[in-house]
Amino acid sequence: EVVPKNRGLKELSKESREMLESYQHLFYLLQTNPKYLAKLLFTMPQNNCTKFMESVVLTIYNYGTNSREECLLLRLFENALKEEVQRKVDKVQDISTGSPTVIKIVVGYYRGTQGNQNSLKSLLGPLIEQVMEDSDLNMNIHPLEVYKAWISRTEMETGEASKLPYDVTPEQALKHKEVTDEIENTIKKLVTIIKSFQEKIIGTVDQMPYGIRYMAMCLRKNLKEKFPESSEEEILKAVGNLLYYRYMNPVITAPDSFEVIELGAGSNMNNVQRRNLGSIAKILQHAASFKIFDSDARYLASLNSFIKTAYIKFMEFFDAASTISDIDEHFNMDEFSDVTMLNKPMIFISPSEINSTHQLLLDHQKQVTEADDDPMNEVLASLGPIPEDEAMLGDKSTEFGLVLTNKWELNMSDESNIQALFSKTKYLIVDLLKIQRGETFTAILHTDANKQQQELYKAIHSRRLAAENEKTNEEEKNSKMALFDPNDNTIKKLKEHILKNLTILEQHKLVTPTEDYQEILTSIAKDICNQRKYRQRRKQDLKKIGETVERMSKKEKSTDCDSALIPLL
Repeated sequence: EVVPKNRGLKELSKESREMLESYQHLFYLLQTNPKYLAKLLFTMPQNNCTKFMESVVLTIYNYGTNSREECLLLRLFENALKEEVQRKVDKVQDISTGSPTVIKIVVGYYRGTQGNQNSLKSLLGPLIEQVMEDSDLNMNIHPLEVYKAWISRTEMETGEASKLPYDVTPEQALKHKEVTDEIENTIKKLVTIIKSFQEKIIGTVDQMPYGIRYMAMCLRKNLKEKFPESSEEEILKAVGNLLYYRYMNPVITAPDSFEVIELGAGSNMNNVQRRNLGSIAKILQHAASFKIFDSDARYLASLNSFIKTAYIKFMEFFDAASTISDIDEHFNMDEFSDVTMLNKPMIFISPSEINSTHQLLLDHQKQVTEADDDPMNEVLASLGPIPEDEAMLGDKSTEFGLVLTNKWELNMSDESNIQALFSKTKYLIVDLLKIQRGETFTAILHTDANKQQQELYKAIHSRRLAAENEKTNEEEKNSKMALFDPNDNTIKKLKEHILKNLTILEQHKLVTPTEDYQEILTSIAKDICNQRKYRQRRKQDLKKIGETVERMSKKEKSTDCDSALIPLL
């Protein structure tokens, strides 16, 4: 149940074991039901909200290391954002002018994790490096600085001190043709570079991390629901504030802070490079938010026509980026996914994090739960108050592996486990459809197989049986819920098994015989269509796990701490 880093299970008392079991139930409930943490985040003291979110909450989801946990974490972000919009946002513009907690956490997560960092690096890195490597590039368009640089250049060329005053106002500086000409030339160069940045951004929408796009879609939906009178343009501006200003803009202005560029040992960005990138980011933000330069900055008025055109392109981009597939479809997860997992989920968490979460839930139990019979009330009742003995679960700062379990999960070896039964029945139906065809599924079930079909199925069954006998895991081999059943050695027996299962599923209203069991057939069709996605997601999971291990290894070396290896697989 538990994998301590520095102590074994035998050292835990019976009372500690019972408490750990209840915590297994608690954190499974928190992880799989995002409504609890979403509500807790906005009922707890707000000065602790961000810290709690960044430490404990991300720990509960293992920082989205695999598909399941990334999906669940994204569900939490979705619920928390909805809570924040409902509770904290009074008008659409608050998204742009305020500092929404959830958006800040979401952006930090999707910009900071390794895989998503690589996305920004491939998107913006080459253009940023191109700007930085141009030593002759100077995007200074401030009248006073251009004026002073012009005077200095003139003095160096003539060898004589300028007769012009050095300290002037911007208006006075702009009276000199040399200054306005240089600003106009710089603006032309700036627009050319900005166009390349915008074209790259809007042309690679499909390469953006799914999570940040999904949250943009959620923000758009939440704002529409709360402010139905607001225009689509107004809402898309708020979406753009998330996608460009908060997510991308800081990467352009300070690429060295987000590891999207390669700097040599001891190398740093110089002031000219920072100013150039700052100018690019500023104009892009003006275009994304349709902020026109007025009379206070009339020397930049020539940029307004470009901003108007770029704004239209940005609106189309924000619309496309915030239109994306549903989360369950993307991650290929449904209500049966957890039941059919081979290994139960595990998180690494410290006793102090457990206790702080437990206490917060007790303090805000009424606000977090929906009714007296809410499952959370039952779990908290079994736990009781925080234990007085802080060392009950071990050293308060030492993390241990906590295997999460569903308190209400049915016995996996029992055919009454309806969720696992649904998945098993799909497997059996696929076996049947490989052998026998017909006009309807019901017709196939009630039509005798011919001799050729019987022989083909017998050969397939024999190969499966041989593979099953090679298994060494007796628990897996003997499980009644195992996908392969050696007793289904004829098509007739296979059909009897399928019909028996379908009868149970019908009782639970999961299938409808009068509609040719379309519910389960649709689910099978979806599985087949997503097989490629399954394989791609598995590769991504392995890559993310490798990156996580590498990141943890670097952290371990930097802190010079000796600790045991964490069994991630």
